[in-house]
Amino acid sequence: MKILIVDDEPRHRRGMKNLIGSLRPADQVIDAGDGQAALALIRDAQPDVVLTDIRMPNMDGLAFLRLLEDESVKPKVVMISAYDRFDYAQTAIRHGAYDYLLKPVDADKVEQLLRRLEASLQEEALQQTESEAVKLQLREAKTAYRRRLLLSWLNGSLDEPERQELAKLEWLRGRGIVLITELYTGGGSAYRKEVAASLSGELAQLLAPYGPLCILCPDVQPDASLELVTIVQTELPFPEGQEQLCQALQALNGQWQEDRGLRHSIGVASTSLWEQGTYAYRKAREISAYHFYEKGGCALVEQKAPRLTQGAAVDSEALLQALQHKDPAAAVQLNIRVFEDLAADGKRPPTELREHASVLLMKIKSRNHVAVDQQIDHQLAHAAVAEVPACRTFSELMDVLKTQLLLLHQSMHAGRGERDIELAAECVKWIGNHYQEPITLETAAERFFFNPSYFSTWIKQHTGKTFTEHLLEARMAHAVLLLTQSRLRIYEVAAACGYTDTKYFCRVFKKRFGLSPEGHRHAVLMSGREGSP
Repeated sequence: MKILIVDDEPRHRRGMKNLIGSLRPADQVIDAGDGQAALALIRDAQPDVVLTDIRMPNMDGLAFLRLLEDESVKPKVVMISAYDRFDYAQTAIRHGAYDYLLKPVDADKVEQLLRRLEASLQEEALQQTESEAVKLQLREAKTAYRRRLLLSWLNGSLDEPERQELAKLEWLRGRGIVLITELYTGGGSAYRKEVAASLSGELAQLLAPYGPLCILCPDVQPDASLELVTIVQTELPFPEGQEQLCQALQALNGQWQEDRGLRHSIGVASTSLWEQGTYAYRKAREISAYHFYEKGGCALVEQKAPRLTQGAAVDSEALLQALQHKDPAAAVQLNIRVFEDLAADGKRPPTELREHASVLLMKIKSRNHVAVDQQIDHQLAHAAVAEVPACRTFSELMDVLKTQLLLLHQSMHAGRGERDIELAAECVKWIGNHYQEPITLETAAERFFFNPSYFSTWIKQHTGKTFTEHLLEARMAHAVLLLTQSRLRIYEVAAACGYTDTKYFCRVFKKRFGLSPEGHRHAVLMSGREGSP
């Protein structure tokens, strides 16, 4: 404790200082010779306790107490009184003195009194601390509640009582802007909250010159992204003032190189934040999606959206044909060119590009599930439904597609010789089982997930015959069998072999065997044996 002794007798002051020093060496003891000097010390040294004589020149104890009431520092006052002035000391206590000591002073009583004073001061300090903590909690709760109301207002989810309460904020009545700031960062939730607090402070410092503002921090996202929403009441002219604001934000971006740095999106300027703030926030949210195209992380200001055509679907057949070559680079470059054209210089909604990418992967999966490893088949499906929708940027999307194309190419060409032989045999067998149907090169290619033009070359390479030759061979073999072993009429034989035109069947048969179907049957009957002529 810090103790002030006030007495006009130097001998008494020294005696009391020595006594307290022996009882409580850790306490700081100062003294004053009269009431006026004591008041000056109270203002300057701010003692915890004052031990003062009642009778002093020019000022008695009660006058001293009255003057203390006007001071900001309120030490505990103990009156020191002789027996003949005991009633005077009691009166002083009624007027605010903590206690009194009787002269001559007893050391034990002084020690007990000082212990009680110390305990009382500690209790008051604790109560003060608790009181300040409660006040702080109340202020924080009020601030958090107001921030929640503002977020609900921006999202359009306020109920009427909340709306009436928020309407009391006068600064929302002015002109202003709504700004969304995004940062992708690593670390746990606690770390991200710390980063959000630091970024909020820097944004507040940067934007304060523009006008009154409020920075809101929605819940930290689970994908390690941070988002701050800043509402600024400002008379900054738009669009003339947008360049100045963008330059200031870009300067801040340079200080944040963590991961991909900062990205800002500014909605329309509002002539009244209260009336148009929700719309401005919604437009800023829409604009933020276009950071997908990675144009430097600069602030974006709403512009009139260009009119775009729907955009042609990616040609999966051309891509598959490119993948047939040993070098997959052509397929990768083709894919990039197609999506760059589709992006329309960053004006195409990113959701459309993701949809095109997912559809492309599913088409490739469908066309190749027989020809590739089952694990690759599953990987293509996973990329289409999970990885593509999660892409935050155009380069991420291209990386996902490139990875899938390279994996597919590797699977298509790994151990290709043996697999192609097996697949070719299966194709020939399929033709032999379906010759009665109106099958074509295109339907066969689709059945085995080939590009038709490539399938024509591929089956010739691995069987020595074209698709047409295999189909003709199967049909003619069956025609000979029917002509030899049945009494079916010629048109019935033609139909059974997949021909709808009997005359065409007869021409094909004669070209193949040198005899008409009827001639072949007659020759077999005449020879009395079965077989081909």
